Order: sequence, then structure tokens, then C-alpha cells
Amino acid sequence: MRPVLAVLLTSLILIPLTSSASIQVDWEEARTSSDSNGGTIGGISLPLSENSSSVSSEVSELPTVIEVYTATWCLNCVKTEGYMEEAIGESEVELIHYHDHWFQVNDPFGSNSTEERWESMYGHAVTEIGGAPHLAPTTIIDGERMHFGTRPKTESITDDFRASISEGSSAPVSGQMGMSISTLENSGQGIQITWNTSGVTYNCEGECSSLSLTPWIMFVEETAYYPDGSNGLEHYSHVLRESIQLEGEDGALSLTPPSTWDGDDMTVVLILDWEQETSGNGSPLPAAGISTLLCSLAAILPNRRKK
Repeated sequence: MRPVLAVLLTSLILIPLTSSASIQVDWEEARTSSDSNGGTIGGISLPLSENSSSVSSEVSELPTVIEVYTATWCLNCVKTEGYMEEAIGESEVELIHYHDHWFQVNDPFGSNSTEERWESMYGHAVTEIGGAPHLAPTTIIDGERMHFGTRPKTESITDDFRASISEGSSAPVSGQMGMSISTLENSGQGIQITWNTSGVTYNCEGECSSLSLTPWIMFVEETAYYPDGSNGLEHYSHVLRESIQLEGEDGALSLTPPSTWDGDDMTVVLILDWEQETSGNGSPLPAAGISTLLCSLAAILPNRRKK
């Protein structure tokens, strides 16, 4: 009877470990830090074409933020962006495409501010795996999971993207965030953007590590026509033109938005970077739970000492 109990108890210990390994993908970390976890939430947006507008959302209802580093010369980017469209399906997402800008003249869409944000958030992680901070194609989902190049981790890149989107954000927060835009009188193209992220609260029980939240405004042009790109795409979508880090959880900022490449389809997107100090261990089971099970297993094993 004891050998049977030992086998059963061993199974109880191992099943969570093996089943977890079989359904989870070992994603590349988008932000490499030994003492903190981080990511990005938000993705609420407003069109600049309206004189005044506002939007708010519960954290639980926010779209998935997908940031893509791309270029008008990048052939593989066209493929991976097609795979992403397939993976998105009916999912609610906010796509933001960073375009290669520094040290090259073949892409007209990027800016210093977009390159600076990408490098500050993801440059170290991209460098670790690819050897440089700005490499196309690179895709970041929820500010947490990095998909680099065109080699899939599962059956296909589409399946990779679909699984990564479904995994969702691990941000330990709840509450509400909002934004409004109004046109400034007698200021030409000037606008005022008001943001409110103080309603986003830290979900923490017992002893907590620290959590920092940093809001950003992103100016994204929905579609831009550029037939001179060498990848043959011509119509480029979700083009990030400028990014601005905001000061404080709430506030207002008056500015002149960047000019559109063509058309009248610029949107303002509010995102929120979060960073939490890490604690505990990475085991799928609590350390005390594992040790308790092991002790119980030892107790029921047959005593083989010679009499």
C-alpha cells in the first residue's frame, strides 16, 4: 500500500510542474532586469480630428498594447505584420508601429522621440538577443513579451502571436484611467491633452514591494502612403510619429501635435508603463508546499533498514 501512496504523492508533486511546462511558452523577456518586473497597459485613444473628446476605461477592459519595430525597407516586417493581423482576429488591441529613424534615410516616419522611447524601454533586451537595440522586425506584447525576427517558438509565428496575446498583461493593478483632448482657442493647431491615471491602483495584499507607473502620450497616424519604400508595402499603418513621457499621474499638457504625413487620421494614444520590484521564487508551487509534500513522501516510503 505504501508504494502505491508514494507513487500517487509523487504524481501530485510533478503534475503541476509538467502540465505548466507543456502549456506555457518560454517567451523572451521584453525588459531585462534582475530586480523588477514591468510592462505596459493602456491603449485608450482619441482622434485629433474632433475639437474636443474624452475617453476612459477600466483596467480590466483595456486593449492589448502591441508595439512593433519596423521599417519601410524591411521585407520580413511585411510578413510578420500579416501574421499579426491573422493572430489578432477579434481581439481588442492597440497597435503602435515604431519606424527605423536613426542613422538611415530610407524611412521617413520615425523621430528622435520614438527611437528614444524604444531604446529606453526595450533596447537592452533586443541587444541581448540580436546584438543591437533597434532591429526590425521586433514585436513587444503588453510591454512584457518580445518576439524577435521570424523564427517561431511554436508551430508558426501566427500561433506565437495568438498565444502571447491571449496570455494577457501581468500588471498587478485595477481601477480606471482616462484622457481628454480639446482645441485651444486662438492658438492655430494647439491642443490641450488632459490625462488621469491616479484611478489605477496597486493590487497588493500583505507585505508589498514598490510599484511605479509612468504615463505616455503617443501620436499615431492610422495610415500613411509611401510608395518609395523598398519592401513594396506602400500603405503603412499605425505609424508612431511622436512619443511624450508625461509628468505625474494626472495633469494637462498644451502642445502642437506633429503633422500628419497625409490625410487627417492622427490619433492620440495613452499608455501606462508599470514597474514592480520582484520578490519570492519562480517555482510553480510555493516552496513550503513542495517541502511539505516531499516530507510526507519520505514518511510513507517503506523502511528498508536491515534488522
